[in-house]
Amino acid sequence: MADGFDDARLLVVTSRLPFVFQRTDDRIVKRAGAGGLTSAVDTVLQKRGGTWVGWPGVSLRRGESLDLRGAPYRIRPVALSDRELTRYYHGFSNRTLWPLCHSLPSRARFDAKDWPVYRRVNRRFAKVALLEHQEDSLIWVHDYHLMLTPHYLRRYLSRARIALFLHVPFPPFDIFRIAPWARELLRGLCTCDLMGFQTESYVRNFLDSAQQLLGADVDPERGRVRIGDHVTRVGAFPIGIDFEAFDARARASSAAVNDVRIVLAADRLDYTKGIPERIRAMEQLLDRHPEHRERVTLIQVAVPSRSQVAEYRTLKREIDEQVGRVNGRFSTARWSPIQYLYQSLEPARLAQLYRNADVALVTPLRDGMNLVAKEYVACQTEDRGVLLLSRLAGAAETMKEAVLVNPYDVDQTAERLHRALSMADEERRERMRALRRRERESDVHFWASSFLSAAASNPADRG
Repeated sequence: MADGFDDARLLVVTSRLPFVFQRTDDRIVKRAGAGGLTSAVDTVLQKRGGTWVGWPGVSLRRGESLDLRGAPYRIRPVALSDRELTRYYHGFSNRTLWPLCHSLPSRARFDAKDWPVYRRVNRRFAKVALLEHQEDSLIWVHDYHLMLTPHYLRRYLSRARIALFLHVPFPPFDIFRIAPWARELLRGLCTCDLMGFQTESYVRNFLDSAQQLLGADVDPERGRVRIGDHVTRVGAFPIGIDFEAFDARARASSAAVNDVRIVLAADRLDYTKGIPERIRAMEQLLDRHPEHRERVTLIQVAVPSRSQVAEYRTLKREIDEQVGRVNGRFSTARWSPIQYLYQSLEPARLAQLYRNADVALVTPLRDGMNLVAKEYVACQTEDRGVLLLSRLAGAAETMKEAVLVNPYDVDQTAERLHRALSMADEERRERMRALRRRERESDVHFWASSFLSAAASNPADRG
């Protein structure tokens, strides 16, 4: 292939497989996975082939087996017990690392009982990957759940090519060092040959942390971290989407004629997504600009997520109450300002919503990239929508034609939503054409090719 990766076999390691097995009363059923990481990696392996190592979503009982057929690449499951899932996944990964990486340290929980389980599970992922490794393999590890996996791989494969891509933000040094195990995590990452991040700002944060916490020899100009004899190359590789697939799905959908203008927000239910702040901004819009009443509706799609975690159940209650309050204030016999959909949507239905939305309200409090912004742009086949985007999403570093907002500033968000709804047609089209052109060029295939080309470079090029 053009990226120089044709001589290597791709071995992908993620916390989850591309499909999830769930237990019903009498059997185990297989469902498609969800999320930006899953869709991106699946697209890459569909094209290139290889092996995917990950947790299948269920703990097997005696005599049970999984139907792993149907994928055009090899699947290798990693077994986790219920206790390991609680401590490693719901505990250290999502109650410690997730809020820390998103610069929300007040939400982070540091339970010393989670850390040894996180280490043990990372070691197990490495051991399963070792069973699949071949001499020419590139081992591509993904995300914050597996920050120590490269360390355990390197113990047994001193000359293997190991790369990790972090899909979430890497926080500033002053936040990352809060974790009692920050040095161990950094040492694990610095056993990679290549560390990939979504943006240049995350690269700078990582280099700063490696220098200050580990005393590493850092070359910020070349993107190099040296610890002893080992050099880790570091770079920004902004992830894209399968633009053509979203564009085609949108063109196949019907163009709706709405009685009101549609503002669309689509998120996983998570406290990093800024849903309560967004609802308050919608309320401010209707208070300050009553001309939008009965003429604009916010459709908020919230995909259920981590419902077994108390913070997420509390967040859902807060959103339910906010939606009820705003609808109670402004609804008329024929109109409600907010339609709240607490559900997953089929890809075709989501593409139709993207295509027909006048404005996309993408306002996370912090996000590694945010693929919803890119999916909306890809589905805007008539170039008429406006993207309202958080400055604190990684996507804001390149999607400059969006209307950018500080998601913590509810008044500003309301005013810029008014601006987006009032924008002249020609300005809308100019902004959207530029956004679509860039996202078409920098799609998921470009991302994968760029990263794998860097990861597959000769050892002589690494120092």
